[in-house]
Amino acid sequence: MSESITRITSMLESARDLTLEAAAAASAKLAETPDSVRPKEVSALLNSRYDRDVLKGLKYVISLISSGEDASKYFTDVVKNVTSTNLKTRKLVYTYLLRYADKENDVALLSINAIQKSLGDTNDQVRALAIRVMSEIKISSIYPIVQLGIKKCINDISPNVRKAAALSLAKVYYNHGESSVDELTDHLKKLLKDKDSKVLSSAILAFRTITPDKFELLHGHFRRFCSIFGNLDEWAQVYLIEIFTDYCRLYIPKPKIYNGATNEKEFIDLPDNYNEIPYPVYDVEYDSDLKLFLDSIKYLVYSSNEAVILAVGRAYFHLTPPKTFKESQISAAFVRALQTSTSEIQVFILQSILYMAAHDPTLFVQYEKRFYLFPGDHFLTAQFKLKVLSIICNENNIRQITNELQYYVLNTTDPKIAVESVKSLGACSHVSDYWSSKALKWLLSQVPVPGYEKSVTAEFLTVIRYLVQQNPENNVKVVIKLANFLDDISLLDSNAKESIIWLVGEFAGIESRIGPDVLRKLAKTFAFEQKPVRQQILLLSAKLYSYDVETYKLETGDHGLENYRNENRIVCKLFNHIINLAKYDDDYDVRDRSRLLNSLLSSRETQLATLILQAPKPVPVVALRNTNDKNNTAGFTDDDWGYLGIEEMIKNFNTLPEWSAEGEIPEKSIRDEIDVSVAPKSFSQQSVSSRQNFINSKNDITKPANRKFKLQSLDDFFAEDDLRLENFPRKTVIVEESDTSDEEEDDDDDEEEEEDDDDDGEDEDDDDEGKKDEDEFGEGSFEGESGESEDGSSDSTGQYEEGDYLKKPLI
Repeated sequence: MSESITRITSMLESARDLTLEAAAAASAKLAETPDSVRPKEVSALLNSRYDRDVLKGLKYVISLISSGEDASKYFTDVVKNVTSTNLKTRKLVYTYLLRYADKENDVALLSINAIQKSLGDTNDQVRALAIRVMSEIKISSIYPIVQLGIKKCINDISPNVRKAAALSLAKVYYNHGESSVDELTDHLKKLLKDKDSKVLSSAILAFRTITPDKFELLHGHFRRFCSIFGNLDEWAQVYLIEIFTDYCRLYIPKPKIYNGATNEKEFIDLPDNYNEIPYPVYDVEYDSDLKLFLDSIKYLVYSSNEAVILAVGRAYFHLTPPKTFKESQISAAFVRALQTSTSEIQVFILQSILYMAAHDPTLFVQYEKRFYLFPGDHFLTAQFKLKVLSIICNENNIRQITNELQYYVLNTTDPKIAVESVKSLGACSHVSDYWSSKALKWLLSQVPVPGYEKSVTAEFLTVIRYLVQQNPENNVKVVIKLANFLDDISLLDSNAKESIIWLVGEFAGIESRIGPDVLRKLAKTFAFEQKPVRQQILLLSAKLYSYDVETYKLETGDHGLENYRNENRIVCKLFNHIINLAKYDDDYDVRDRSRLLNSLLSSRETQLATLILQAPKPVPVVALRNTNDKNNTAGFTDDDWGYLGIEEMIKNFNTLPEWSAEGEIPEKSIRDEIDVSVAPKSFSQQSVSSRQNFINSKNDITKPANRKFKLQSLDDFFAEDDLRLENFPRKTVIVEESDTSDEEEDDDDDEEEEEDDDDDGEDEDDDDEGKKDEDEFGEGSFEGESGESEDGSSDSTGQYEEGDYLKKPLI
């Protein structure tokens, strides 16, 4: 027996190897086919009458889709197989239709009848694919059919089908727009009552797509959903947290902030700006439903999905004060996700951190070192890390942060990162005047150092200009030092020269002796400078001229310009010289600007020119917050947000509805739980399930009482068969031909009656009767064996020849 089993196993393995080799050879043959011939072979396979060839062609088409190639040219050939009886074939056809049904709506419409019939298939995967394919077809004429299909699938016994129906709601909304919202909302109400977490996950997605503002649908589900957050799909968790965060702002009261420094019941409602909390020590009191929501999502910060962590952080940031945010370890979760995510996701996490830190730097100040740069950091990642460092910088960590920023400037190989480091260094200088002067001193020392990219040197001067304008009276020496850099033409690029010249012009009203000397030197090289530098030289001459005119008026009291021009003042001569040079310049912008300035300053009234040229200029956008607002109590302006570089998506993500006024908040009873629908049991689905009928029929069989069973070995099983052969009674069948056909029929009837009597005797369940039958069976006596029938006539049809028991079973 063991040898037989071994032989059979060997044959099966050989057949399997041959099958795998044949499949590999066929696949290789198709892969080796030239591209020009391959579509014909695939079409031939798809139109074959053999399921094996069709399945092979479909697998190849699906592999093209998986690799990102266009497989729409096989649409007609694939759709022909939608009525296939092969389950695998239909699944692949439906998968293909999910991808291309929206591109070939007219052809896809031909298969709608077959797809509709598949909604009653015994396989739940086929039913789920069928409803999804129906919802993909963008033809308005089949909209009622799709609605009926969705209604049927919502009541399906399988959660996979109900999940597919929920996903189909969103697709129908995309295809048919606002006109379908009312009917889809009715379906959505029923799906939100479903008890299965997979169905709920898809229903939440449909809710967010179809009716994101109809929060009244969620009142009775709020507490139940809070209790099953952990069972939902990750992306359903993200959407539901975002939905409930907005819901809490509209239908739940604000948390109350109690003063913890006194025993009195002094409290305020949670302010919009964290810095408006007046208590250094405080306690927080939450509404019970708000606390239920916050507690239910607290442990989701340990999710492996970064989107879940961002959603939890958004909820805690907008619904709780900083104390609760810190205690919930949200900051640690953000930093942890930053270390483990890809560079693309890191950018979004850093922007969220930057947004929150801009409102309250203390949220992330303890994780300062986690924002230091790595050599392999992408530029955008490095840029936002540096901005976060600028935000969280304070008196306690500024020394470490400035040292780190200076290291990046001196050692980085990417000039863009060096530029961002210089900007961050200037932003950190707002901490105190001491650190501002230290930063200014270090930047001045780096300007003449050769080897820097011109963009880095230009950024040095931009930050210096920012720091000088913060306190111009105390930085005159800095301007003089910068003016000396203009003597070396090869030292600075045009952007750097432009910045220095502009700064000298701004200091003309503070120190009048610097400007004329700088203009005298620049007039010599005017013709050889770049266009931006020539424009700044022209502007510098106009500024010096306007200041000199005002000085002359104050000294002489003469408001006429005739006497001034006759005085042969040095500034007037330099101005006229620069105007004459610009009048014949090659660039029309320089020529137009020279005519504009000459017209303004040649008239008798110079008030308009003075207003234009001497008006205070804005400070360069370097600092991330107002230098006069050390605690950032004024919040951020549009310019500040613009400099932060946060994308609109992050801003919209953090845009929530305002807290409802206390008198507008409804009663808590609206959130009382409603009944949950149990998984439906459809009669039609039960009737088509042969497996379920088989299980039910097995349960109806009467089990023998007091019957003991014993496991048998393989040898005992076959030995029992041999014993049965030995004890089997033998019958001899003698067939005689009768004269008439009626006699033959009577003989056959008698023979059937004897066999039926034997069957009835063997089917008895009683133990005593079974024993008696076994005794009679062993003795070889059968009813009718003697050849006598019931009527007493002789009959010879009741005997069997040896070996006939193999042909006709007793039972």
